[in-house]
Amino acid sequence: MDDAVWTDPEIFRPERWLEQPEAPMFTYGLGYRMCAGSMLANRELYLVFMRLLNAFEMVKGSDVDAHPISGNSDPTSLVAMPERYEVRFVPRNLAALERELGDFKLVEL
Repeated sequence: MDDAVWTDPEIFRPERWLEQPEAPMFTYGLGYRMCAGSMLANRELYLVFMRLLNAFEMVKGSDVDAHPISGNSDPTSLVAMPERYEVRFVPRNLAALERELGDFKLVEL
C-alpha cells in the first residue's frame, strides 16, 4: 500500500503485479506484524518445489548468467535477484503425468 509505488494503493487490483512486475513485494510482511503462517507456507513451498524437481526436467530456454555480480538484476541490493530468463518444464514420465491429469477433477465452489 505504498503510494510511492502504486497510483491506487487503497484499491484491491491483483492485476497490478502484471502491470508492474518489478515492484517490491514483502509477501509475509515484516517485523512483529509478520505473517504467523510464514513458516508453514515456506515448508509447503519447499515441498511443491521438490515435487516439481522430481516430476519435471528443467531445460533452459534462454542463456542464464549465473555470475553473482553480472547475473544479478541489482548488484547493489542486499538480496541477489537473477536477471529474467526462460525455462521449459519437460515431464520426466509423460504417462504418469497424463494419468494424474486425467484423474484430476475440477471442483466448483
